[in-house]
Amino acid sequence: MARREHVVGAAENVDMRGPSEPEPYEVDVDERRVVSAYCCTCEATTTMLLEAGDDSPWEHDDQHASHVVDYWREA
Repeated sequence: MARREHVVGAAENVDMRGPSEPEPYEVDVDERRVVSAYCCTCEATTTMLLEAGDDSPWEHDDQHASHVVDYWREA
């Protein structure tokens, strides 16, 4: 037998404001992206120029799967 539950209201920590402004990289789909990468394990770094839609990982990240790599887009 299925239980029927009725929920009223929302928890205090729920953001009810709706969607925020889109990120610049979501809007600028025709631009190239400069992405920096840093290996937290061996401290190697690189800067990559990626085409729109390209989400290829850094070669170092592919070769060393156990390393922790941070990626971020340059503004």
